[in-house]
Amino acid sequence: MNRIFFTVFGVLLLTVVIFGQSFKSNKAPDFTLPDLNGNNVKLSDVIGEGPVYINFWATWCGPCKREIPELVKLYEKYHDRGLEILAISTDGTRSEGKVRAFVESYKMKFPVLLDSDKEVFHRKYKGFAIPYGILVDNEGNVLHSAYGFRPGDEKKIIDEMQKYLSPVKDKDIVGEKAGENPIKESDNKDKKETSE
Repeated sequence: MNRIFFTVFGVLLLTVVIFGQSFKSNKAPDFTLPDLNGNNVKLSDVIGEGPVYINFWATWCGPCKREIPELVKLYEKYHDRGLEILAISTDGTRSEGKVRAFVESYKMKFPVLLDSDKEVFHRKYKGFAIPYGILVDNEGNVLHSAYGFRPGDEKKIIDEMQKYLSPVKDKDIVGEKAGENPIKESDNKDKKETSE
């Protein structure tokens, strides 16, 4: 029994390593998904102004509930400089009310899309756990992808996207040092968490 477990675990780990390395050098797969108002949003229509952070999440996911407030802060800080966030809910078709309540509760101002059948998550992005984030540059190239969330992960996103943001205007840095990370570190545990 242990032999089977370790064999399956080894194959899965190898798949993740191979996929992760090949995915970073590729273009992000294009997709079209409805937002909460029923309007279709196409990734290729969003790419071009600046970096895009694609985030797969669900209302029941504990790590997602810790990550979303950090994404809200990133969006508030960097949206004017070109950052777009596409938050893609993987909740089922009967959960749209829960998704709406979640979005309201967490004050999510960025586009929230619905992947109720998980077609984009599983088939196009080969996702297997959430939260799953993919940072894409303004030409559609994948810069960074990661499963789970640990406090401090948002700093990696900031570092990766800096050169793709519009220049800082003087009014943007009033009251803070240029280049300062606006996200405060949390005292949460250091263990990276994912849900499926």
